[in-house]
Parts: sequence; structure tokens; C-alpha cells
Amino acid sequence: MTLQIPTPEPLSDAGVITAELVAKTIASISLIGVACRTLEQAGYTAKILANRITVDGVIEAQLVSTNGHAWWEIYAIDGTPPVWTVGGMDQTMSDWTGCVE
Repeated sequence: MTLQIPTPEPLSDAGVITAELVAKTIASISLIGVACRTLEQAGYTAKILANRITVDGVIEAQLVSTNGHAWWEIYAIDGTPPVWTVGGMDQTMSDWTGCVE
């Protein structure tokens, strides 16, 4: 009698979301609403709360703005390193809030 062992399927990380993927997706976007829509169009579940976007409940992207400069800090909610910092756009506060001057 021969024992038949099924061959396991190869592991895939296609459904795994990382801070790096989120950082690459929103790196050049300085408006939080546009960044949220871009993440949703990429297939993620994104929710805005104040200056942060929570992505699929596991990644958080925080929009930081000071003295006309803005950037994103993206990290895993569970504290797993690394923290990604992307952006560095020059802009006015009215651009950041989506207002028209």
C-alpha cells in the first residue's frame, strides 16, 4: 500500500498588505481624501480619522504637516518595524485641507 500525500500549494503573499506597499501607493499624494480614494482603488479598505488613514485595519498612514511641508508616516498598527516616511511636499495649508485660495 502506497501512502498518497497531497502536494501543498505554494505560499503566496499576494494578499498581504505591508507599510511599504501603502507607502509606495500614496508617496506622491498630499491630500488625505485623494490618498484614501487611491488606496480604495488599489483594492484596500481605507478609513480616514483626523489626519490618519487606517488601511485594512493593520496599517496606519499619518499625514504630517508643518511650516508648509507635508509627509506621510506609514507603519503597522501592531508596531512591527519599519516605519516608512514618504513625501516631503511643499504646500500651503489651504492645499492640505482641500480649500481653494
